[in-house]
Amino acid sequence: MTTENDQLPLDSVENTQKETDYYLEIEEGALPEYGVTPKRKYGEKTVKGIIIGRGENKRVISIDEVKKLASLHLTYKDMADFFQVRETTFRDNFRSVVEQSRQTTKQRLMEAMLESAIVKQNPTILVWVSKNLLNWTDNPINTDNNTVLPWNAETESELE
Repeated sequence: MTTENDQLPLDSVENTQKETDYYLEIEEGALPEYGVTPKRKYGEKTVKGIIIGRGENKRVISIDEVKKLASLHLTYKDMADFFQVRETTFRDNFRSVVEQSRQTTKQRLMEAMLESAIVKQNPTILVWVSKNLLNWTDNPINTDNNTVLPWNAETESELE
């Protein structure tokens, strides 16, 4: 019979180190002072991507992150600002990746739209697809019979 006071088995480890959390105490309605930051843990991370820039402006930009932002149809300026590089530099290095991701998004959107129209029978999408893909219209115009018949007073009196 064992009690709680018995020693732990050899394969277990007792953690005597206590972690403490630090919180900023801010009075209600008061703003925190600038420069006061909570304790942070810092680490290193290896990023695989394309190296852009030189010297202090050198950045490593992950192609996966570019694909993710481009699939959301962000502008080149927005993506360049996100990665903190010049727009022209970003565009020159990532144009093919961005265009391919945008095309993929358009294709996925078209698939979802057609599935909603055909499989789920969504009437709104059915009408939209009919008008845009099949060139249907609400006001059909017959171009063969668009000419106005000649009106002549003499022919009117003959018909009476």
